[in-house]
Amino acid sequence: MNKNLTRLLWRHYGKRLTAISAIALLAVLFLALSDTGSWSVKPGTNLFSNQITKWEVYSSGAGYGTLALYSNGLWFIYWLTGVLLMQSDLKDNFNQFLFTSGYRRSAIYWHKLLIGVGTLLALTVLTSLIHFGIYWLKLDSQVVINLAWPGLLTSWAMGLATSLGAFAITWFASLIIGQTGPLLVTAAGFTFSLIGVGGFISTQTLKYDLSMSVRNWLTIGVWTAGVVVLLLWGAWLYNRLPLENNGKYLMFPGLRVPVYVVFVTYMTFLFAGNGEYLIPTLSVAIISAAFGYCWLWWP
Repeated sequence: MNKNLTRLLWRHYGKRLTAISAIALLAVLFLALSDTGSWSVKPGTNLFSNQITKWEVYSSGAGYGTLALYSNGLWFIYWLTGVLLMQSDLKDNFNQFLFTSGYRRSAIYWHKLLIGVGTLLALTVLTSLIHFGIYWLKLDSQVVINLAWPGLLTSWAMGLATSLGAFAITWFASLIIGQTGPLLVTAAGFTFSLIGVGGFISTQTLKYDLSMSVRNWLTIGVWTAGVVVLLLWGAWLYNRLPLENNGKYLMFPGLRVPVYVVFVTYMTFLFAGNGEYLIPTLSVAIISAAFGYCWLWWP
């Protein structure tokens, strides 16, 4: 049964995953070639020997140009895959076919997730080999790049944590939102707003005199916890997915109030900061509450 389910899912998702792989390869080629075009080093230079040995995300600099240990374009590939593997099944009624085929919903969910994440991880390894291969070909033979496990592992852990976080956001959002346009707007807005939230939180942590390595690994831990919560919650919801709500903004009417509360709270925090000034904070909260009501309850 499990082998048949795996073959069925592979047959259905094969073209999409192939297209995603092609996009990823082109993106990595472009980014790697762009990085090498920014290099400005002299023969005999020993690069980054004082950075890569620290347990923190590797940061190119010192006037040498851009050099990434984890391709920054991969997070978008993960983000896009979450949408294509979950939202499209609502549009082409593939979920309805699977639910009536005799397979348990939990088995369908975890097999689908395993195929998606497994493909992405294999694609990450392949694109990284291409990425570093281009670096090696473009690098002057008399220039040495120092690589050590602390910086390499931290950079990869941060890259994978944020990439899997982007996948989990769109995977979960595609499960609870039944309309493609609003889904893309909601998921994109939330994902990009996290950049501002992350910067605000990073600024606040400076008050506690935390080292960069501690801040990096705390960030990795938060992303990892978020991924686990969203994927497990998604498994619970998938077992209760009401197909009769297909085409509505929220597939689960019971989530309307929690989504509304989270939306108002998040938007107020995002635009009013720490709430130091009462009037701007109240204004943002009122506008968010009115907009959220119109978005979720207006006929």
